[in-house]
Amino acid sequence: MVTGNQPRQRIPREEALSLTVGEVMITRPKTLRFDVEVGEVRRAFEHASHRVVLLVDGSTFRGAIDREALDAGTPDTARASSLASRDVVTVTPATPLTEAVKLLDSNREPRLVVLDEDGQTLRGLLCFNQSSASFCVR
Repeated sequence: MVTGNQPRQRIPREEALSLTVGEVMITRPKTLRFDVEVGEVRRAFEHASHRVVLLVDGSTFRGAIDREALDAGTPDTARASSLASRDVVTVTPATPLTEAVKLLDSNREPRLVVLDEDGQTLRGLLCFNQSSASFCVR
């Protein structure tokens, strides 16, 4: 979404409710290869805004790691995939935002992985800002 010449950083929740996930999602979320080591995931989490790490094999979603899954005792050289969960709440780009908001509101983490209809291909990430008052966009 663009206003004038400036890209928008957020879309207010109420303004976005008539849209689909595909119209609001971050289309190029930061990802790491599924075979990375835990040390690289730790470096990703050094950025306060980075709350989940998405692991991919090409465009295939392999799992997500949130901050709580990153045990301080896990060596930096361990495979990050051992910490990743494939069992995460997902939506498709065609999902109405009203349905996605219900999932976000009931989810511990205010982010949803967006997969293609095939259930495998990563299409994006839908996320609320910290107050859940607006959606993050890029």
